[in-house]
Amino acid sequence: MLSVGLAGKPNAGKSTFFKAATLAEVEIANYPFTTIDANHGVSHVRVPCPCRELETECGKCRDGVRYVPIELIDVAGLVPDAHLGKGLGNEFLDSLRVAEAVIHVLDASGSADAEGNPVGLGNYDPMKDVKFLKYEIGMWLYGILNRNWERLMRRVQA
Repeated sequence: MLSVGLAGKPNAGKSTFFKAATLAEVEIANYPFTTIDANHGVSHVRVPCPCRELETECGKCRDGVRYVPIELIDVAGLVPDAHLGKGLGNEFLDSLRVAEAVIHVLDASGSADAEGNPVGLGNYDPMKDVKFLKYEIGMWLYGILNRNWERLMRRVQA
């Protein structure tokens, strides 16, 4: 089953999206770090079934549509310098390690600052979140590679 992580700053709507997509009961509140431990749930993605194209009957198909299960992982919010351990950054980032894909959940309304504190509608530029999330995840991955570089090189050379 495909595993997809939900990443974003605190109070961006990750748990709201997770709850809507999985129908799982999770705590949702308008303050940073409502989510501490990662939430795991299953949702389904509608995809066309190849049965019509191949002219064969499939067991898990409804009217030419398959509902493919995916695991969603709702991690706690990331703050600037999370890759250095700020907030509970490394712990939260490590929850994403098992994900095969990551969805960046952004607060497009601009109503929360970089740390998820309410600042009023339109008072924060959401593009800052795009840049910060890309940077944090990149630095986290760089740190993993850097810590394990010698071991990785020995493996490649063997």
